[in-house]
Amino acid sequence: MPSGMSPAGVQRMYGFSPPLAPFSGAALSTGGLLFLAVLLVVFPANARAQDPPQSSDQKVEKEFYTPKDRIEALRVALLFTPRAVGDADILQGPPQDPKQFQFHPNDKVICDFDKPGSQMGGKTPKFSCQITKVESANGQVQVLTAQMEEEPVKVKFGANDKEIYAEVVSTRLMWALGYYADSWFPVRVQCNNCPSDPESGSGSKETRNYDAATIVRKYPGHKMYEQGKSEEGWSWKELDEYNGRPIAEKDGLKLLGAFIQHSDNKPPQQRLVCNGVKVDQSTHPFTTTCQQSKMIVQDVGATFGGGGLFTSNDTAKMNLHEWSGAELWKKTGKPGMSDADCPVCQARLSKSLTAKDGLSDPTISEEGRRFLAGLMCQLTDAQIEDLFKAAHVVDMPEYHNGDGSFKQGLDEATIQKQWVEAFRAKREELASGRCRWKSKPTDLASIDNPMGLATVPNHCQAQPF
Repeated sequence: MPSGMSPAGVQRMYGFSPPLAPFSGAALSTGGLLFLAVLLVVFPANARAQDPPQSSDQKVEKEFYTPKDRIEALRVALLFTPRAVGDADILQGPPQDPKQFQFHPNDKVICDFDKPGSQMGGKTPKFSCQITKVESANGQVQVLTAQMEEEPVKVKFGANDKEIYAEVVSTRLMWALGYYADSWFPVRVQCNNCPSDPESGSGSKETRNYDAATIVRKYPGHKMYEQGKSEEGWSWKELDEYNGRPIAEKDGLKLLGAFIQHSDNKPPQQRLVCNGVKVDQSTHPFTTTCQQSKMIVQDVGATFGGGGLFTSNDTAKMNLHEWSGAELWKKTGKPGMSDADCPVCQARLSKSLTAKDGLSDPTISEEGRRFLAGLMCQLTDAQIEDLFKAAHVVDMPEYHNGDGSFKQGLDEATIQKQWVEAFRAKREELASGRCRWKSKPTDLASIDNPMGLATVPNHCQAQPF
């Protein structure tokens, strides 16, 4: 029996009565012995399962101790920060932490092997390493200093892995529009003390070079989840049910998912992050609050293809034929339709077989369509071209012969042009659609001009609104 607790207390805790025999002396019955044995086993186990850590010497994890606290963080989480889309330097990429190495196009990253990809989860070729130096194409050299805050970084590698192209295009597009995502930087990697198979960690160790590689910088903020559910993420259903941001932002994000064909969109592919996490240990269970929470899309490797059940490396990732051939809409209206005649729109998105609680053929309001179209149409042709330049799509093996030369009829300019034209065509589908309003606001400025620009640029042929 727990120290200091009466039999009645035990009854209140466990919902049953203990034996009435005294707990000392020869009078202790066989039933009493059995009961004590059960308590010794059950009580510590239940304490571990139900109670957060109580010791003042034990580190308290910054996680949610109740579903209610998590739902509250989802309710107030931001999805989007308005920005002048045309100002985004897509080739250079998102701003970087000044306390870390700064990555630029065509940088060479020198690092020491840390651990194999098999210990990191996922199926794509990867490993982690500790950066010691970065050499830029302009001759600039960065070295590791005591003032820097660098931990081992994740490196994805291999020209045949289409995720290293797709993640750069998708994350830079999301960043340029104002949505939150991790940042992927294409680099060349020199890995010191690297095994011949860095995925498994086996084989002889020596210096190895990977010219087709990317390094991720996580979006800032502490990853949050309920106790014991580190892969929890958030679902698109939770986005609809709990998040309090405007429907324009939420439907805009879902429509963007359909635009890039983000088919592997199960909850672990999304992340809830918090800044200013506080855990109140005076409550039972502990109460966790965030100063600011955000909902991040963290894995967009299976994009810019045709989607589908199996997120195939061939068809679901950076496949121009599949992506350009997939229509954006299953159902939409046309410019000139009255509000009453416009349909409830449905975007076309086939989620993967493993995407339980994922997003599939989402219903889209006019608020969401108009919001995303207004952002997309601010992208210049140069910015769209930079999306595919930054990702080095011209280096994909499908465009090359065995000796590295371009296949007949192809060159760098032709390949770039094909992707840019496909992007612009799909953007025209977005701009020329019309959907039913869910709740049409009196003032449309928050949808049409969230940044408050003097003039909203439109580089689409169609009028987005």
